[in-house]
Amino acid sequence: MKKFSGIAIITVIVAGAFVTTDAVGSAIDLMALIFVFGIGIGHSMSARANESAITRFGDGCVRAGWLGLLVGLVIMTSTLEPRLDAMLPAIAVALLTPLYGYFFKILAMQLD
Repeated sequence: MKKFSGIAIITVIVAGAFVTTDAVGSAIDLMALIFVFGIGIGHSMSARANESAITRFGDGCVRAGWLGLLVGLVIMTSTLEPRLDAMLPAIAVALLTPLYGYFFKILAMQLD
């Protein structure tokens, strides 16, 4: 029960940070979420017999977050025109992947 209470508290605090600043829409990007969650699942599937799949999932999500940031930066620098008003929303989306990665990692730590 304590694990799920901890998960609820963490989720409410993170969500509350976006809700209180009216930035909920900027915190949600389905492709970034699928990217991080999918790589985390794939990483958990390679857990050895003496490893926790949940720990592997959390570690994979963090790595996927940083990989997603790099992928986003490569896409931005190769396709966007060099105008700040065009780049800032793309940078915000690219920064979501490490956020998602660490969020899933902290949740996985609660479950493990």
